[in-house]
Amino acid sequence: MNNLFVSLEKEVFTGNVLDITYENKGIIYNTNKYYDNSLELDYIENSSFNDGTVKEFYDSCILFFSLSKVRSNREKTKFYKNIYNLMRENGYIYIWDVEKKPFKTMQKDITVSLPDKSIKKFQVKLFNLFTENTSRKIIDGLKEYFDVLESISSDGTFRIVGRKKGC
Repeated sequence: MNNLFVSLEKEVFTGNVLDITYENKGIIYNTNKYYDNSLELDYIENSSFNDGTVKEFYDSCILFFSLSKVRSNREKTKFYKNIYNLMRENGYIYIWDVEKKPFKTMQKDITVSLPDKSIKKFQVKLFNLFTENTSRKIIDGLKEYFDVLESISSDGTFRIVGRKKGC
């Protein structure tokens, strides 16, 4: 099993923040709380979350090791569209996740360093042989709704930053 390290010590998310997570509740909240006690942060715990009643409310959306849980590219495209509709003009999307190619399984221990110097640990387990979660595939899907501003890959993880298109 591989160990991965992610530093969120200098990450600052502004405005209304949407944290789309599966199992890592508290990591993004604790990161933001360190810099802003009056934080407006909402959690969503799965990919089918927007019924169309909320539009253009969030300034930042964080997907922290959650896209790898969305199985198909079709579901991911729908997911991006839902996020796009929730984002305000000039809204930013931040994605951290693991690289997983099809026909491979993986299990990784993730260690996260927070701004208060505390450490959080969790595991990512992906055993579905047909799932593909690569930065290239994620960027291809995002391009319809977001301008990709940054993409960094290292040691089997990636970070992508995008801005809502049309701004």
